[in-house]
Amino acid sequence: MRMKEDHMKNGQLKPAYNIQIATENQFITNLGMYRRAGDTATLPSMLNDFKIAYGKQSREVITDAGYGSEQNYEFMENNPIEGYVKYTYFHKEYKRG
Repeated sequence: MRMKEDHMKNGQLKPAYNIQIATENQFITNLGMYRRAGDTATLPSMLNDFKIAYGKQSREVITDAGYGSEQNYEFMENNPIEGYVKYTYFHKEYKRG
């Protein structure tokens, strides 16, 4: 992954994991560890892991724009999940020019 703290300033890739947690009422309900650098590809597997662990699916999902992708919107639409997920360019569109 490319790290935010790149002291050498050369864009060097470093071994790392993308840690994800899911919460409800401030309690951790699920966690995942991925080799993918971006968050967009982790949402479906996090939701599937939650369903396997608890025998039911989340009714609502709230995430930041890092999870905004057509694949994730489609996944939530195909499952009965109300998604509150900003799309990737939300802030760019509403920023003053």
